[in-house]
Amino acid sequence: MPVLLVCCLAWLGALSGRAQSSNLLNGADFTGNKRVLMIFSEARDLPVNVTMEQAVRTEILRDNTNRVEFFSESMDASRFPNAKHYRQFRDYIKNRYLGENLDLIVMFMARDFILAREMPTELVTNVPLVYVVVNDLNLQEPPGGRPYTGIFQRFDIQGTIKFIFQLQPETRRVVVVGGVSPADQMILGQIAEIARLASGVQFEFWTNKPVAEVYQAAKSLPPGTVILLGTVQRDVTGEPYYTSQIAQALAPAASVPVYVLGSGSIGSGALGGNVIDMESLGRSVGRLASRALAGTPVSQIPAEVRTNGIPTVDWRALQRWEIKPGRLPADCVVLYRPHSLWESYRSLILLTVAILVAQALTIAGLLVQRHRRRRAEAEIQRQRTELAHVARVSTMGQLASSLTHELNQPLGAILRNAEAAEVFLQANQPDLAEVRAILADIRRDDKRAGNVIQRMRSLYQRRSLVRDRLDLRELVEDTVALARIDVVQRHIKVTVEMPPQLPAAQGDRVHLQQVLLNLVLNGMDAMNDIPKARRSLTVRARETKNGNLLVAVTDCGTGIAPDNAGHIFEPFFTTKSNGMGMGLAISRTIIEAHGGDIWMESSAMEGTTFTFILPPAGLEKVKPGDLPAHH
Repeated sequence: MPVLLVCCLAWLGALSGRAQSSNLLNGADFTGNKRVLMIFSEARDLPVNVTMEQAVRTEILRDNTNRVEFFSESMDASRFPNAKHYRQFRDYIKNRYLGENLDLIVMFMARDFILAREMPTELVTNVPLVYVVVNDLNLQEPPGGRPYTGIFQRFDIQGTIKFIFQLQPETRRVVVVGGVSPADQMILGQIAEIARLASGVQFEFWTNKPVAEVYQAAKSLPPGTVILLGTVQRDVTGEPYYTSQIAQALAPAASVPVYVLGSGSIGSGALGGNVIDMESLGRSVGRLASRALAGTPVSQIPAEVRTNGIPTVDWRALQRWEIKPGRLPADCVVLYRPHSLWESYRSLILLTVAILVAQALTIAGLLVQRHRRRRAEAEIQRQRTELAHVARVSTMGQLASSLTHELNQPLGAILRNAEAAEVFLQANQPDLAEVRAILADIRRDDKRAGNVIQRMRSLYQRRSLVRDRLDLRELVEDTVALARIDVVQRHIKVTVEMPPQLPAAQGDRVHLQQVLLNLVLNGMDAMNDIPKARRSLTVRARETKNGNLLVAVTDCGTGIAPDNAGHIFEPFFTTKSNGMGMGLAISRTIIEAHGGDIWMESSAMEGTTFTFILPPAGLEKVKPGDLPAHH
């Protein structure tokens, strides 16, 4: 049949060639577009034909830059095998495609070559012809030596039988189902030849049974048996069939596994076999067709004869017959296996895992950085506390004489009151009221000395920042009292300006007292070169218009040079010959730790003012609006 179709189409191609030549002579515009006619000997909608046609189209379109127009026809020779139908189909093709200027004819053929033998030899044409034949019949030369190319695909019978024993080595009986057409008999002959070489296995051929009886007999086959389905184009009754049609009814009803030769028979219950990959076959034919369309003569494109199959199984049938997947060959294609979540979404899962890992690493890195930052902050806080303690000890060294005088006053008063009490008690009738008054004075002076010692101990203690509610007025008064003797010795007039009531502040009393005491002592030191009559120091405390608390210490010294003003709060910077350069740096650290700020304003004519601002109780930072514009 395929060769007959070739001759028919060759005749059509001759007409097309003449029509094309006529158009060229008449000045017709040749656009370079290609026209391909594809003819199927069987029904075009068979799964194997659909698969091959799509593969051929894809390859042709991929390899050609010109527009390609496809035509498709099917003869359905299985239902209409007589010569009359062949002639009608030939005439139909002749009339339909006359003048279409075909560039290529691709023929998808099977079954036999009857039509080719009946086709007149004078219908030879120069239109390129490409075959794709799927049967085991012997090749025949087309009439008149018509050149062609293509692929003649044979069934991998030996590979399928080997596949059977690989999956089921316990098999002892093979029931072979086949038809009576020449192509069917060719397949059965090859199976019989292989069977003669197999020892210990019985091959039984069911070719003399109608298909209906085959279905019934297959239901009661014993274990250790398998069914090998060859091709069934026509059964013993002469009824035409498609092999895939037989597989669809036989495999679900059979009591044993069914093996097949063609991929079109897998999917309805058949276990599998070394089958032809129709998609791969179509791509190979498409590449040959592209070469022919590109202008290569088909006589220079050798035809191929293939006997290659791909091990293929239906996963559902594999599970039904409880065959271990480990028996499958490494290159086996497994169809209809449910995909696991990993197989279905592998890329998405890997991407998600990569994102999660990246996030985890980022979070871990941030946590490590956070831990390191907290350790660094704790170390800074510890060092700041140490430096503040050192500064307080240094300050107390400067106040030693003041503290000595401060303690001598209450201690001397206690001694004088004790001596007076002794005198009164030596009398015959002591004045007890006067003794009680003396004892009250002793108690008051003792408490006064204790307060001095407590303030000194507080300044000497090493401690971290503690936020308490405190009275700023009391803090200023106590700090000024600590420096009282030093003030007297230096002949400095100290003025304290505060309203009767101030809002409560929130902070560490000892640290803030250290800051204020440092500013007071610095102000005194700044006036060492000033005449005693002009020495004055003013300490102011007030509430700002925005609700913050402001403390300022102003001296009337020589001021700070502009070149030094920008460095005054830097560590280890000092204008004193015996200074450490840490007092103001520590003071700024303490004030900023309280959520406040500190700054300096200096003038050679008016001295220097150091000011710090604190938030009121209940706030962590000062309210905006009270800092100087230049700060």
